[in-house]
Amino acid sequence: MTFKMKFCRFCLKLAGWKIEGEMPEGIHKSVMVVAPHTSYWDAFAGKFVLGALGARHKMLGKKELFTFPLGPFMRMFGIVPIRGIKGVNSITMAVGLLNETKEDLHLVICPEGGFAPTTNWGMGFLAMARRAGVPVLWGYVDFGHKKGGIKGYITDLEDETTVVETMAKVYDGVIGKYPDRFLLPVPRTRK
Repeated sequence: MTFKMKFCRFCLKLAGWKIEGEMPEGIHKSVMVVAPHTSYWDAFAGKFVLGALGARHKMLGKKELFTFPLGPFMRMFGIVPIRGIKGVNSITMAVGLLNETKEDLHLVICPEGGFAPTTNWGMGFLAMARRAGVPVLWGYVDFGHKKGGIKGYITDLEDETTVVETMAKVYDGVIGKYPDRFLLPVPRTRK
């Protein structure tokens, strides 16, 4: 166990948190969905949970987070500006990050988008995983039960409805920092 893992586990233990699950063996790259995302505290706790699990990761964040004075802190925190950059497709950029690295890398994304409650979670993570040929891991931070970790993963990414239904089951009962801001995803109606 690395110093970083020990440090993160120690900090979480001091705060009364528990780690559940572990990084799946043999999965070196993934797109990792982490939910709920009801406040910046969810991301902060998530960073410690991922550190405790030993996950080599980068978080994907909107470019608005990178204006002064937050920009340097965001980069130090391991967040990559991904959305809304003129002339740059965020899915192509994420796939490039996964394909170009020879080391383990898990790209963390919060498909809920912002902090407002929504059942319409973004599906960009699914396109990223499909194009990069990697699984989707289900990470979570549960403030209500003071625990976080990995709830498994999915490799069959063909049917979006099945993925969304699986996601809803995985995150059912998980409580964000602000529970009234967290809604489970609902599959989009096919036309």
